[in-house]
Amino acid sequence: MWSDRYNYYNIQSDEGYTKKVETGIVLQILLKSGYFLQKDHQTLVNAENFPWLEMVLAETEDGSFATSDKKLPYVNLIAVVCTKSAAIDQGVYLKAFLEMAEELNWKLYLEEDDEGNENIEIR
Repeated sequence: MWSDRYNYYNIQSDEGYTKKVETGIVLQILLKSGYFLQKDHQTLVNAENFPWLEMVLAETEDGSFATSDKKLPYVNLIAVVCTKSAAIDQGVYLKAFLEMAEELNWKLYLEEDDEGNENIEIR
């Protein structure tokens, strides 16, 4: 999805979402970073010292998902929306997301760039 106000990132094992990790392990990794706070069982938001974002933990087959009251035993997608504002150094986001992807042995993807390219792997 493209927006002039937001960037949409996905942290996942590969383009096929083939690797699932226990939700508790994913939460432990995300929370110990100090960048994020848990809002509910499936959603995290930015910590006070980190730029605005919202993150959803999901289990998907094709990238589609919905939030739910039901707790997920496994996660194979971390979907992130964050500001695209020029006032925010985008490198701060990328550094944090790449750290999380590396710790999970997953990859970071930008859903769509300003030129219409989709599923761009960020290294």
